[in-house]
Amino acid sequence: MAPATKKRKLGASWSPSAKRSQGQHPGTTKARRKLRILDAASLPWKPFDDEGLGGLEVISGVEVVKSGGEVRFAVSGEQVGGGGDDDKEPSFEGFSDGEKGQTDAVTDTAKRNKAKKSKAKRKTKEEATVADANPFSALEDEDEGNGVDVADWKELKLSPRILSAIAKLGFAQPTTIQKMTIPAIAAGEDVIGKAQTGSGKTLAFGIPVVERWLAAHDGDGDGDQQRSPVALVLSPTRELAKQLGQHLKALCDGLMAPAPYVCVVTGGLSIQKQQRQLAKADIIVATPGRLWEVMDGDARLQKSLARIRFLIVDEADRLLAAGHFAEVEDIVGALDRRDADEAAEELPPRQTLVFSATLSMHLQTKLAGRARSRDADEEKMAYLLRCLSFRREPKLLDANPTALMAQGLREGLVECGAAEKDLYLYTVLLLNPNRRTLVFTNSISAVRRLAPLLQQLQLEALPLHSQLAQKARLRAIERFAGSPTAILVATDVAARGLDIPHVDLVVHYHVPRSADTYIHRSGRTARAHRAGASLLLCSPDEVVPTRRLAARVHANGGANKAHLIPLLPLDVTVAARLRRRVSLAKRIADVALAKNKARSDDAWLRAAADELGVEYDDAAAAAAEGKKKKGNTAAAAAAAVSKAEMAALRQQLSAELGRRVNLGVSERYLAGGRVDVGALLKDREGIFLGGDGLSLGL
Repeated sequence: MAPATKKRKLGASWSPSAKRSQGQHPGTTKARRKLRILDAASLPWKPFDDEGLGGLEVISGVEVVKSGGEVRFAVSGEQVGGGGDDDKEPSFEGFSDGEKGQTDAVTDTAKRNKAKKSKAKRKTKEEATVADANPFSALEDEDEGNGVDVADWKELKLSPRILSAIAKLGFAQPTTIQKMTIPAIAAGEDVIGKAQTGSGKTLAFGIPVVERWLAAHDGDGDGDQQRSPVALVLSPTRELAKQLGQHLKALCDGLMAPAPYVCVVTGGLSIQKQQRQLAKADIIVATPGRLWEVMDGDARLQKSLARIRFLIVDEADRLLAAGHFAEVEDIVGALDRRDADEAAEELPPRQTLVFSATLSMHLQTKLAGRARSRDADEEKMAYLLRCLSFRREPKLLDANPTALMAQGLREGLVECGAAEKDLYLYTVLLLNPNRRTLVFTNSISAVRRLAPLLQQLQLEALPLHSQLAQKARLRAIERFAGSPTAILVATDVAARGLDIPHVDLVVHYHVPRSADTYIHRSGRTARAHRAGASLLLCSPDEVVPTRRLAARVHANGGANKAHLIPLLPLDVTVAARLRRRVSLAKRIADVALAKNKARSDDAWLRAAADELGVEYDDAAAAAAEGKKKKGNTAAAAAAAVSKAEMAALRQQLSAELGRRVNLGVSERYLAGGRVDVGALLKDREGIFLGGDGLSLGL
């Protein structure tokens, strides 16, 4: 044991009495905490992203308080304060009766104040030093925040905050549809807007909506009106709704606080989280199915939505094609239901805005009841517009009445046999390397077959269709947008609204079922005045639909053949040299699909037998499966391929992919004078051997 003279003396802070005087009141055994009572929507939720759990949020350190039939939550002030002034205060509420506790508290407070003053002085000196070194640094920072020059936007009479946000987004001048619609919407008109794909329709209605919100929050509107959502935007697909929400959030993020809160309501995500977000939303972007699921039975939400100032329907014709018409009618009926209970003047006037790239010019006539068109889709569209309850005669604004396609788009047609579309698709992709490409099909089964086929050919192919889980769909779009050489094989779920930057090529594997689908598919490229190409694979049985398509899309071209879809010169010898590798890849992909289908069918039968409580008979199931496959011998043969045969097929395909495609180079007589050896050495990493100048003219 150390001598008494060498023992260290503990400071006052180590004494039990000092510790108790700082943290506790005499007579208590536990420090008292400051608690705040909040509802579920006001809690500091934190996102928790795990595989398969999209949109999940968690919270910790919360006590549940039940008062009668209401459930509230008690949270410490430190959690809610988020590092504010409350966090800098001492963690105790009272002092002991002794003078020592008061003296210690006063001393600690004086030390803290002194430290704050010294820190503030140091900060002031540092700022003064920087200002002396560069007196114009503040102006430079301000110029960087303002972005581009927005002088062309001033004619639209926008507020300074909106102009600043537009400058941060980098838009120097408004588009034609924005010049036409923003003043009309600001004047209180109901608008039907038609413009080409990629022409800025989102900001055309987003800017007036945010302007109305800013005006209401500058003291022009009453408090109840400010607590209600200002706009409801209906979108046909989840992907488009997510993109609309991102664009509106980007506009709102450029505003100086406060800014409107944008809420996106789509299927496939947590409905509880969406209900909390709807309680504080200013702008709602939703798909009709999920929104009606949330609204149905929620009187408070319906009452809040009845006070919206804007009802916006984006891609209105697609809402009909997607089968959402019933939900749209239910939603509009719920929005108008208050008119029967309260006086009309108690509700704010609502504007209805409809936007699309393929709205018919006869819609305004149909609304007047003078339509004679036999087109059923036209009649449904007119009925939809009547269902939307226009409060006044809508104003039809067409940004480009003479052209339906983007100006920078180049169209092309490739003729091929129906059984050779896979071969010609692969040939087109090889002749256009290092391009972000979208391949559209008319069916989900085609997507499930083509994506594995292209993957076997060592191409970066990604599938996208409506039967994928929401998280898988979002992941596919993110991966496609993040890779400059990716290939997205998709159905028409990706045909509308998606603004993926720098899509260079769109390939129509099947001829679209309608002209508007072709327009929207091709509109995924050549956006925002950029260049792009659209290529159509046409088999002999698709000649008549292709002619009708060209006539409808380019009807204004008349007899001028420059407006028709030109035929591209694809060399058939190139496709012939690629036939073997495509056949091997197709065989491997078909076998894999057949085996996966057999396993899924067997798993479903076993699960059904377990639920019924009966024994699963493998022999009987195999016999029934054999009878069912008598008419489909190809699928049965593919499912019966062994692992050794699959390994052999993969080995053959790997050998084919390892060799360059020879397009006429004599490997025996390289010095014969007909071969450019220098070009061969320069292009040693290419896919083709020879064939200089191979291109489709795109």
